[in-house]
Amino acid sequence: MQFHADIPPAEAWTYEGGLPGPTIEVQRDRAVRIDWENGLERDGKALNLPYDVVRVPALPPLPPGQPGVNANFRAAALPGGRAADKGPGEDSYPRLDHTAELTAATVVHLHGALTDGHNDGWAHNVTLPGGVTRCTYPNRQESTTLWYHDHAMAVTRFNVFAGLSGFYIIRDEQEARLRLPSGERELFLGIADRNLESEAGAPAGTIKFTGRALYKQAGFTGSTGIKGEIPVSAPFNMVNGKIWPTKDVDACWYRLRLLNGSSSRIHRFSIHDTTDEKFTPTKDIPSTDPAFGARRKTDALVVIGTDGGLLPAPFIPQDGIVDMGPGERVDVLVDFSKYRGRTLELRNENGTALNAQPGQADASVMQFRVDDRRVLDRFRLPGVLNGEYVRYRHTDDGKLIIGDRVIDHHAHAWVAVVPPGIGGSVHPEMWELRELAEGEGPGTTEVIRVTRADGKVLTFKPAAKLFDESLTIRFSEGDWAVWNILHLGGPAHPMHIHMTEFQMLNRWQWPLGPGGSVPGFNLATASTPNPLPVPGAGRPVSPMTAGMKDTWVVQSGEWVQVLGDFTGATGSFMYHCHILDHEDHTMMRPFTVLPKSIMAFHDVHGGGHH
Repeated sequence: MQFHADIPPAEAWTYEGGLPGPTIEVQRDRAVRIDWENGLERDGKALNLPYDVVRVPALPPLPPGQPGVNANFRAAALPGGRAADKGPGEDSYPRLDHTAELTAATVVHLHGALTDGHNDGWAHNVTLPGGVTRCTYPNRQESTTLWYHDHAMAVTRFNVFAGLSGFYIIRDEQEARLRLPSGERELFLGIADRNLESEAGAPAGTIKFTGRALYKQAGFTGSTGIKGEIPVSAPFNMVNGKIWPTKDVDACWYRLRLLNGSSSRIHRFSIHDTTDEKFTPTKDIPSTDPAFGARRKTDALVVIGTDGGLLPAPFIPQDGIVDMGPGERVDVLVDFSKYRGRTLELRNENGTALNAQPGQADASVMQFRVDDRRVLDRFRLPGVLNGEYVRYRHTDDGKLIIGDRVIDHHAHAWVAVVPPGIGGSVHPEMWELRELAEGEGPGTTEVIRVTRADGKVLTFKPAAKLFDESLTIRFSEGDWAVWNILHLGGPAHPMHIHMTEFQMLNRWQWPLGPGGSVPGFNLATASTPNPLPVPGAGRPVSPMTAGMKDTWVVQSGEWVQVLGDFTGATGSFMYHCHILDHEDHTMMRPFTVLPKSIMAFHDVHGGGHH
């Protein structure tokens, strides 16, 4: 992917090559026009994927006590492998159907940008090799870390895995006044997991890589014979295109712009002092073992910003751990002067192990070697970061309190995430819901009933399940809207809503039953036969999750409310799970934002206004 940019001369423009793509830096309120050119062709022919996509079929069950979810998932997480037509072996697997013929059609989404729909990267608006798409980004938002990535319908996972992503940084005067670490002391760290293709015929216990990536996915077959794939999770942590890199740093403050660019892996980042760390060769230390955190530096990561901009004040997370789902960005500071002469490591503590053994995910992400010399560092951590930040509140009587403003009219959108297994399905589903009118019969299948804190029972039916079904969520430009996400069972989902930034209002929790689903949800009828009770208190909304964001990890059993202001852009947009395999398997839906004057002529105004 190439691009040409019409950027004011005062703007910074850098090209770093490799992964991620070029970092784009712009100033707030200065519009930028970019021609995104699809240059993925050679000699006039469209290029295929630069790696193979293989499917690990269902394998016999693992012996008791073996690490891994199941045998085929464990095999998919092992380093190496190849397509079966490239050589025999136990680590050779059939190609995923149709991927060998896939050619490079792309569409660019600037994730987190406030821009009109025709600039947003609508999944159907793909460009063939040689084609150019011109987009305008007004940059009317505060300083923050955005990122651009491919968003082509049904193949986003493959194009992003191939490297079509990069940082987009907005800067402003408020940020400049803080005199945060900059230049060589500001690091943009795009983190993703990858696997590598290996040659056939290597001696037992050895592996030789070919230099190509490998998309190795665990396949399975559902009870009705339908085939499915577990979202890809690869064995190597990669930072800016390098596996387990080392960075030499001075003993002073640094700014780390963290991006979780993985397809599905949810990270729990922390800093550990590894200077004197030693392992028994065959002994792993899983992240659940107390010994794992023995060298964690609990005050090392100072969070100053999230997806949408700076927090009001610095925040040190509990236990020194920063949670990040795919698509999320976190802006952190680290004072390396406290670790002069030491070796530190950024680690992922989510389902990983130190000294990982075959089939386990390695915790290591990257290493920092801190120089032992003292250096002059004029930076001091400010007590206040963002004077523009105001906390959003939703009162019991239905009003919104935005700082000192009262908003008495707003919309609600309702979305349910349901577990796999409904009607023989093998993947989780995302249902857009409509509330039933009084007296409307709900039937006996696909009925969701929930109880609000005031005791009122709300009854919903799916309004749409697939991307191409009828549009049902429509907002007027300028609307405020509360999105309600009901997670009724299955894996965690990083939910991303386009067009604007949001604040999390509430995060409630229903108890979970066997298998990790909400007990009141019946798989056979895809319903809650009885209304789900009022959910209890869930994970607290921390200063970090209360920041301006566009992506949140929603866990099973949670009812999450987020609030956004749909002002400043119009058009058609999308919301979806940011596990790229789920997104490509239709966990994605459209919504529109239109001027109020046009909405007055619209026959239906979805969204359920108060």
